[in-house]
Amino acid sequence: MASTTPQASGTPKIETSKPPAVEPQLQPPANSPDLVLVPATPTEGVQADLLNNEEWKGPLTLEQYLRREAILQSVDLTKDGRITGWILTSTSLPANEDGTRPIFASCETYPKHGYVAKDGKVDKVQAHGIGSVFTRPEYRGKGYAGRMMADLGKRLETWQQVDGQINPFSVLYSDIGRNFYAQHGWKAYPSTHIHFAPLPPAEYEAARGSLPAVEDLSAAELKQIPTIDYLEQRLQQLSGSRTGTVHVAVRPDSEHFQWHFAREEYYHEVLGKAEPKIKGAIHRDTGLGLVWLRKYAADPKEWRLYILHTVLPPSVENSPDTQAVMAALLARAQREAHEWDLPVGVEVWNPSDLVIAAAKKLKREEHEEVKIVTRDMDHICSLRWAAGGNEEVVWVANEQYAWC
Repeated sequence: MASTTPQASGTPKIETSKPPAVEPQLQPPANSPDLVLVPATPTEGVQADLLNNEEWKGPLTLEQYLRREAILQSVDLTKDGRITGWILTSTSLPANEDGTRPIFASCETYPKHGYVAKDGKVDKVQAHGIGSVFTRPEYRGKGYAGRMMADLGKRLETWQQVDGQINPFSVLYSDIGRNFYAQHGWKAYPSTHIHFAPLPPAEYEAARGSLPAVEDLSAAELKQIPTIDYLEQRLQQLSGSRTGTVHVAVRPDSEHFQWHFAREEYYHEVLGKAEPKIKGAIHRDTGLGLVWLRKYAADPKEWRLYILHTVLPPSVENSPDTQAVMAALLARAQREAHEWDLPVGVEVWNPSDLVIAAAKKLKREEHEEVKIVTRDMDHICSLRWAAGGNEEVVWVANEQYAWC
């Protein structure tokens, strides 16, 4: 059945359908020289979405999912062809009736603003994020995804490169454990989180009476916070104190936040929810803050509020006073999770020492313990380093905003 893809404003609609699978006897081995990794045409990109929608559409219909993908390709981080859809195809097989090529595996990549810091020197670089890695059921177990990733890792070192400079790293988030992507060069990094339950209004009012006052953040106000400067200073300090160790990070800028917010706001639109205007909270005196995102899975029981980024001015130390401030910010996030009926509550990835200390303060008041969860199967933060040998690489600010 044909599907007309709802496109973002100003782009043409694409009418296509799920492509047929290649007959088993014609499917090439994964090591075939006829298999090539190539950028997808716009129609092939839509076909890839038609193939993978059941995996990632969550509570959306197919048409809503296709519309979401069009929107996410039109924001500042991805627009003007910055995002690339890739397909693993064969040069020896005939094209489909509509002229498209067979798709044995697919994924998407887009450039990310990043940093590489060493010995106190911080360089701005271009990195890549990888998402939507997919192989249709008819082709699974044949090694096609592995072939695609092996080819992709090398390809991304120079893809869309700036001024002839190598792209020193790429990141992805594995939902199939730690081993598969590691075999192809993406090292699994610490992937932990802590949870906070939603906080009803009465409990929040009682809790905040003993905590510092914090303010809500709008998207416009968030742009005024020097998150980039804070991270650059932090990278300089960290790399300067660990001679010879490489530190890398994805830039916590408005482009990355906007990509997440566009996704969130679209879900609110299709689910009939009000516009999510509050994007985080801040304590003005210290500059400490949280940037958050409401995330809607297929199962409403799995809806949650993610902390996209923890705003940590380099001058702020872990002390009883700053722990109280962070506790106030986390409590405000808990209140927001309750406000939007997000039953999982608040989730903070790879929490800092300050966040953990603040969590302990909150949990003591609730007579609970802080449980740091280590993820072994899903959302495994993974990074491929392409700019050197076996040197140690530390991923700084490994938070939800860098997810792709």
